[in-house]
Amino acid sequence: MSRGVALVAMLALLFAAAALALWRRGAQKRERMLAARFVERQVMASHATPRPRTARQPEQSRASANTHSGVSVEIARDIVRARAAYGHLMRRAGIERPRAFFFVTLVAAALAAFWMTARTNALLGLAAAALVLAVTAAALFWRAQKRRQRIVRQLPSFMDGIVRLIVIGHSVPAAFQTALASAEPPLADCLDRVLPMLRTGMEIDHALGAVARMYRVRELELVGAVLRVSVKYGGRSDVMLDRMSALMRDLEQADRELVALSTETRLSSWVLGLLPVLLGAAVIVTNPQYFDAMWTDPLGQRLVYAALGLQMLGVWLLFRMARLRT
Repeated sequence: MSRGVALVAMLALLFAAAALALWRRGAQKRERMLAARFVERQVMASHATPRPRTARQPEQSRASANTHSGVSVEIARDIVRARAAYGHLMRRAGIERPRAFFFVTLVAAALAAFWMTARTNALLGLAAAALVLAVTAAALFWRAQKRRQRIVRQLPSFMDGIVRLIVIGHSVPAAFQTALASAEPPLADCLDRVLPMLRTGMEIDHALGAVARMYRVRELELVGAVLRVSVKYGGRSDVMLDRMSALMRDLEQADRELVALSTETRLSSWVLGLLPVLLGAAVIVTNPQYFDAMWTDPLGQRLVYAALGLQMLGVWLLFRMARLRT
């Protein structure tokens, strides 16, 4: 009896957490939709020309047309945002052909779903496809994070090159462009997007800020602010850049020490998070009849759903415990 009560309590807590997460997401989406509709109404009001009302255009039809147009505009904006986010992720991860990568990932997920469906059932086939997509996304984020760390580590040497060029008499924009020619990837790939912006007349701080938001390297915004101040107001920009370079090296050393101290905790989190998933997958693949006997039983299905929920909750808790706060 106590086990059943405990299981019901755990399921109730999981459902309550999921409901709170869905409510929060819905509230945020509603706020975004209201803001987008307000901006759209303001733009339409400023550009629209007054037209006389006729009997053929009742208020209800106009309201429904405005509603459908607002929904279509919101869907189009969501698609544009999703494509922009995907493109930025591909740039941060260093994927040169994002469309080919996208189609290869879809083909791999479809093959995994077909193979698992042929061996077990359609539900596990969908789970296999979702697992392939999740692993691919995790690999992309991991690669993007590693490239970001390399960019941050290369920034002090890049700023030292700018300082040396300024000291021997170069101007700040000329020193920036000359130092960029000797930069190494991935910093060179990141800063190559700044030059077209500078040629179009954009200020150097705005260009570096746009690239910093794209690659999520906030240090570039600080470098752009220093270069902008030196160009507009003058001053010892070489001294400021030299101090910034020393500060970044100190922060990098402290970050490496923190990573070294937390390696055991993060490794334990990975092992505890992946071990149940790998063990369950191995049992299902090697002995499908064992899982089918459990899946055909209603109580067995409830236990599987409960295990999946507890596994996701445990992975989330381990991630929050092992995450390095910046």
